[in-house]
Amino acid sequence: MLSDLHDRKATYYFNLIDEDGNGIIEASDFALRAQRLAAAQNLTDEGVRETLRSQVVAWWDHICTIADFDGDARVTLPEWKAYWHSIQRGVGEGETMTLRTLQRAARGTLDAIDRTGTGWVTEEEYADWLDAWGADGSAEAFRQLDRGGKGFLTEEDLVVAVQEFYLSDDPNAPGNVLYGPLPENPSSDPNEFGGEISS
Repeated sequence: MLSDLHDRKATYYFNLIDEDGNGIIEASDFALRAQRLAAAQNLTDEGVRETLRSQVVAWWDHICTIADFDGDARVTLPEWKAYWHSIQRGVGEGETMTLRTLQRAARGTLDAIDRTGTGWVTEEEYADWLDAWGADGSAEAFRQLDRGGKGFLTEEDLVVAVQEFYLSDDPNAPGNVLYGPLPENPSSDPNEFGGEISS
């Protein structure tokens, strides 16, 4: 059972990933995401675009492996919430593999955003990234994620942000805004996309 805050985060993130808005996360959403990221970052080199596409497809492969409980190559909102809960349960039970998974997600996020290879994320790069998600509020989100006011985000900033996004129940945790400020009530019907998944 997710807390109200985690239910909001899980639903909001699901809706962002669901690029075509059909209520299901599937491979086509990630193909569209790769296109939007490439456009937002003004990538014209085909090799660079292909590298980005491969990164995004690998992300789908990972999600499909661990969140597609019925094996139909699609992830419903109840499956997504069950997956979210399993992350929290794994960390709560001291599973180091779960924490390493979150750390890999943070590094993957850095690789997708940092198109210049500097090893950090500028405010402009972050704004382009959120724009590709269709999310607003990049300036405020960047300010909160930039711990210490450095003017850029480091890998450690993103690792902490990803951990807070998935694990923290503190409404003031900076990581809550990793994908932009949370809406008060993201649209969600717990029974809209199939029955609840027990976990």
